[in-house]
Amino acid sequence: MINIWEFEYGGKVKIVDKDGNEFFGDAQEITDESERSDEEKAEDGITILSEGKLIEFYQSDIQSIEKVN
Repeated sequence: MINIWEFEYGGKVKIVDKDGNEFFGDAQEITDESERSDEEKAEDGITILSEGKLIEFYQSDIQSIEKVN
């Protein structure tokens, strides 16, 4: 699995999800699996701000993530 922790508040990123969809945005916080409720997937996730919306990606849903300018 990809280590998303190095991207927390790391500026602009490009995320490609498992379906091949690309998302660009400003990396926000990481949600640790221990912070999740029982109804959520027990997994770390990263939130990005993309086109004015916050989008969260679970670690297992990310094919690749990279910093961009």
